[in-house]
Amino acid sequence: MTKFACDIVTPEAKFYSGDVHFVVVPGTEGEMGFLYDHAPVVSTLADGVVRIQEEEGGPHKEFAIEGGYVQVDGKRVIILADKAEESHQA
Repeated sequence: MTKFACDIVTPEAKFYSGDVHFVVVPGTEGEMGFLYDHAPVVSTLADGVVRIQEEEGGPHKEFAIEGGYVQVDGKRVIILADKAEESHQA
């Protein structure tokens, strides 16, 4: 599968940047998952965990976020979070 760019940005700095296979974000209406070439979306985010899979079938990286927005254009996912930190959940 084709990878796409993913960035997690907070007011302080760019927290994560990489090419990924799959991203799941905590939307205010429920979780949303994105693969390459997803339809354009802009949505608000709830407090929760962002899961990023860099390789198909590989492990997930998890980041705890507080609020913000997600913007998707099919070739990039930008997560603008109020706060972010690496999650230690399994």
